[in-house]
Amino acid sequence: MEPSSLDCAGFCRDCGCEHVLPAEAALPYARELMARLEQCGNIGLEQAGDDPRLSLEYLYGPARGQMFGVLPYVDKSGASGVLKAFSGQYNGIWEVPGWVGPILDPAEFERAIEHDEPRIKELTLRIEGLGMDDSVRLDMLARRRELSRSLMERIFGLYRLTNFRGRTRALSEVFTGKAMPTGTGECCAPKLLHHAAVHGLTPLGLAEFYVGRENRSATRAHGRFFAPCAEKCRPILGFLLCGLHGQTRRP
Repeated sequence: MEPSSLDCAGFCRDCGCEHVLPAEAALPYARELMARLEQCGNIGLEQAGDDPRLSLEYLYGPARGQMFGVLPYVDKSGASGVLKAFSGQYNGIWEVPGWVGPILDPAEFERAIEHDEPRIKELTLRIEGLGMDDSVRLDMLARRRELSRSLMERIFGLYRLTNFRGRTRALSEVFTGKAMPTGTGECCAPKLLHHAAVHGLTPLGLAEFYVGRENRSATRAHGRFFAPCAEKCRPILGFLLCGLHGQTRRP
């Protein structure tokens, strides 16, 4: 099978190889999910009532769209199925019935941010009311930067990734890039692969697509397919894919 620009891939420092999970087998399921979302107009897909927070209208307003992903699989008994996930939270909601949940525990996340997030927001408001050269402003910027750094370290510490060799590691142990961007571990591909590994499912493919208003940088457009992102996903996908038999591997 020829490599595709949509494939899920990443370098694993444990084995020194790049692992690849092709998108091709997942594309029909992704198109089917896209059609169902547009038909229902709600990511509850007729399973979560009429919760207005789950409406697709959310994606055409200030949210400016969101990524969705699917992973067809075979379980240990040979039965097949399809997992689906959305990136991050949906309109402030971590978990929606029928969708793969986050890697971290939402309750632990809320506890991690409850003290520092309000302080960061307060500093931001105070900074906006000061002049550019105000010494107080510079001091507040430094305080906000340190609070933000400390908070992100605690949030990243909540992520424990499991791969197909049965190994579980902290996010910081497997990330192969330089500085981890905000939101690392919250995209569709990591959610889907971690869930599959934890539950003994063998992925057959993985595909992601974008729904909603074009993003501000004009790099995402409604209905288009994209590979997992290079900044947040690729540096951890090699570890997550490690141990998946039959996948393409490049030295």
